[in-house]
Amino acid sequence: MTEITVSRDDETATVTISNPERMNALSTSACETMAESLRTLAHDRSVRCVVVTGSGEAFCSGIDLAGGAGAGGPAAELEGGLNAIATSLLRMEKPTVASVSGPAIGAGASIATACDFVYAATSAEFGWGFTDIGLAPDTGATYVLPRLVGVRRAMELLTTGRRISAEEAVDLGVATEAIPDPQLDEVVNQRVEMLRSRPTRAVGEAKRLLLRNTHRSLEEALAAETRAQKRMVTTDDFSEGIQAFAEQRDPEFTGR
Repeated sequence: MTEITVSRDDETATVTISNPERMNALSTSACETMAESLRTLAHDRSVRCVVVTGSGEAFCSGIDLAGGAGAGGPAAELEGGLNAIATSLLRMEKPTVASVSGPAIGAGASIATACDFVYAATSAEFGWGFTDIGLAPDTGATYVLPRLVGVRRAMELLTTGRRISAEEAVDLGVATEAIPDPQLDEVVNQRVEMLRSRPTRAVGEAKRLLLRNTHRSLEEALAAETRAQKRMVTTDDFSEGIQAFAEQRDPEFTGR
């Protein structure tokens, strides 16, 4: 049975997918639990960075078809939580990080790449093998992947199911950084510490603008940036940033 655990360390929350015997495959109930956990974290102002990872030697191998995905099959998995997981990660107005070791396959690859930053151990591999079993891509794969690698490369990865290494993932833009396995936790902790020290609301606005302005005209994008800036100049972090600049010191942002 897949377990979803949420642990906290200061302003960081870590969501761990745990079903090592099945490479952390997700059941319907686990999808629902993970989706609800992410929704809760999205609205928790004490959390300034969310990390998603898997236990053992895998990140996530997707939905647990062989282990009993539920009476409705893959469609029920989507309705029961996978779509909500992808939506929460993509729209969460705080940085999200995937810490990936071992396989991230199918919905697992989609979940990893829905995060803002993907740190991959050299043992990691990514594959969207939906068509290998006669399924169409899901969990946001057709939305996220073309934005990362372009339509033509996304077509190749989604239709062939070819797996890519951590190094190729970085080269393609699927992953942020490839890290030797023994150093993964240490490096991720360093990156997370930096991310949670950033002005959280400004990071959220940047994320929102990047996702939405892809399909807007120049005029619409500029107007959206103007609206965002009006919101940002009222924040405590903006005041702190200006004061720190004037005093020639590093700012101490609080995410407010």
